[in-house]
This record gives sequence, C-alpha cells and structure tokens, in this order.
Amino acid sequence: MDQPRDDRSADQGGVTVTEEITLPFGRSAAEDFDLLRRLRDATSDAVRLRWILGGLPSLPLRSYVHLVPPLRGVDEATAEHARGWQADYRYGSYFYREGPGFVTVKDVRPGEEPRRLTIDEGSEHFLAMTTATTVADLDPEATELLEVAEEAELVIRQGDLLLTLPYRLRHWPVPYVAI
Repeated sequence: MDQPRDDRSADQGGVTVTEEITLPFGRSAAEDFDLLRRLRDATSDAVRLRWILGGLPSLPLRSYVHLVPPLRGVDEATAEHARGWQADYRYGSYFYREGPGFVTVKDVRPGEEPRRLTIDEGSEHFLAMTTATTVADLDPEATELLEVAEEAELVIRQGDLLLTLPYRLRHWPVPYVAI
C-alpha cells in the first residue's frame, strides 16, 4: 500500500488519511495477504483510510470483513464487493487484547455465532503468529500450534504464507453494536 503524501491529520485519537488510495487486490495470494495485513494494522491503529478496492481479494469476505472497508470499487464487480464489505463491517467485531500471560479474542463477525476465546497456555505463540508473514517465521513450538489456530479461524495459511485475522484492539471505546 503506497503511503500518501503528508496528507494526514489528527482526528479524535486516530489518524485520517485524506488522499484516496487504490489497493490492487487479486494479483497474487502473497500480495493479498500483505494488503490485508496492512489493513489489519491500520484498523488496529484506528487509521481512517479512504481507499478504493482495485481488485477482488483471493480470500472469502468473512476473513477480512472486520477490517476498514473501501469507499468503493473500480468497476461493477469490485463496487458490489465493496458494498457488501461496508454493510457487514463493524469496528470491534474481531479483535484480540493482550494481558499478562494471556490473550482474549472476540469474534462477532456476521455469519457465525459470536465467540470469545481466552488463550492462556501458549499465548506467546499466538502473539508470534500475529507478526509472522510465513510459517518459517515461527519457532517450532508455535508451528505445532498453527493447525489449532487455523481450526479456530485465528489464522489463514496458503502454502507458506500466514495471516493472523483478528487485529489488536488499541483504541476505545468499542461501539455498543460490537458487544
């Protein structure tokens, strides 16, 4: 994702990017994972992005509906996808919080029953997954837990590529609709 020129302004504890950015999804799984990781991090940091969907992501919408949605698409297919994303997006619908020796995860994305998880044993391995971009970035103990994390829909893996889905909640308040 290209960084806009210096067009940022403080906005109630977050950052607003005022220049629109087009994100070219759909060119490769590696690029899609990278763009989604950047959206995940922007959502975590409460960056108010103004961006345009420039292709269709290779993953199902449920995988990223909790991330800041695009303003629109570049054509009819991407515009329709953007509208669906906007309709289902809610800040605080899939995040994790880190405590001393544990991690809590909240998942209230549309389409499934709400879930809350507490990871106490092995929380350091989950946190390692949040920064890893490939399976090779993980130590052997975290790699052993990767299948469990996939089954819990905490991470997605394609080949050696790895993407942790929930973002770290850094900003309050969480809107009442997210509870």
